[in-house]
Amino acid sequence: MSRSVNRSRWSIVALSCAGAALVAAFVLGPAALLRGRYPQFQDQSVMSELLGRGLVDYWGSGVRTYPRGLAEMVDYWFEWHAIKIVISVLLTAVLGLLAATLWRRSLTAGVGCVVAAATTTVLSLFSVFVAVLNIQSTVAPVVALLPMLSADNADGQAAQSLIENGVQSGDSRPPLLELLTQVEHYNWAAIVATAVVIAVVATGTVIAFRLYRSSDTTNGAYRRMFVALGSLGAVMTIAMALLFVAAVIAVVDPGEALLGVVGL
Repeated sequence: MSRSVNRSRWSIVALSCAGAALVAAFVLGPAALLRGRYPQFQDQSVMSELLGRGLVDYWGSGVRTYPRGLAEMVDYWFEWHAIKIVISVLLTAVLGLLAATLWRRSLTAGVGCVVAAATTTVLSLFSVFVAVLNIQSTVAPVVALLPMLSADNADGQAAQSLIENGVQSGDSRPPLLELLTQVEHYNWAAIVATAVVIAVVATGTVIAFRLYRSSDTTNGAYRRMFVALGSLGAVMTIAMALLFVAAVIAVVDPGEALLGVVGL
């Protein structure tokens, strides 16, 4: 029994350390890995200026192909978010294992372990949400860049005006058509990813509540675990459903969605 408890403790410590390391990697890793190849994009304020300039040049080109500067930025943002997808998936797996270990331990431990298990479950579900957002950004990195546009610099303000006037006037210029296409891709990625997450989490939620109803009423620890898992799963399902609906609306009206992305 003592050996089993010690193994459980060491597993919790190891998984917690791995989770902390992955969080640090998520925050610092992309910039560190890409600094050598894209030194010009390490300052986000500089990125905002370069993005505005690149979009103005893109608009003036009259073609759907990005100019060199904007193309490099799109490639950088694609790699940035691809790295974050890998890290967030690993983090989800580590937090899932940690949550499972803590839930097993909570069956014979106190309320503190239940709180720790529930908190870790929330963090694992949040990491799934983060992975979905990064999948969107990897599918359409130019759309993920657009919120960086700022009216604080002339090029950013000019790019915002060009996009706003183009959408409102129904312009058919190739650059605008390409941006609208990318907005659709961005939101279709969200629709597919959230649909998968909803299917998996909703199934788990139903199973948890069924186990809660069928469990022995005298076994409070098991019932507490199942109701907590079911409740958290229900909240996650609702959150993903809201994201799904928002993505569907954006696909139906990509012009309005594009204006929203650039803050107009």
